[in-house]
Amino acid sequence: MAIYCTPLDGKKGSAAVHSLLEFALRTEYGEKLPEIKKTPHGKPYFPGMPDVHFSLSHSKTHVLCVVSGSPVGCDIESPRVISSRTLEYFSSPEELVMFKPLDLWVLKESYIKLFGQTIAAIRNLRFSLDGERIILPDSSVTARLYHVGEFCAAVCSLGPNPPDSIVLI
Repeated sequence: MAIYCTPLDGKKGSAAVHSLLEFALRTEYGEKLPEIKKTPHGKPYFPGMPDVHFSLSHSKTHVLCVVSGSPVGCDIESPRVISSRTLEYFSSPEELVMFKPLDLWVLKESYIKLFGQTIAAIRNLRFSLDGERIILPDSSVTARLYHVGEFCAAVCSLGPNPPDSIVLI
């Protein structure tokens, strides 16, 4: 599994994530960007490369791409305030004691992207901490939070643990 991140540098988020995905595929697999399709809930995949999984995300300032041999989900956010109404909708009071709001948001968003779920699923997900270990609703999933510069990101995986760091390019 490899995680790549780059600043937007004036590009639109969707164009920048596809450029980053192309870079990641070339670097990790020696492959050009193949056809991309989406599941009914919008999770992108490569029909011609079923053993290569990926997830994409962008914030106002950065784009994030994860490529892996197993299913993954990722999310990245620039610093922002999440309204109390939104916090009440997607989190429990116990979660807000354990996690910073933006950390909890990127964890939940990366989790639903892993499974190709819609944003509506975020409300029923519950996360907790055991020391530094993130406890997820599905024990077969591993996750990691990243705080790099001005952004916060998370990766969830159905395979190996996400790596300790993100490759900034």
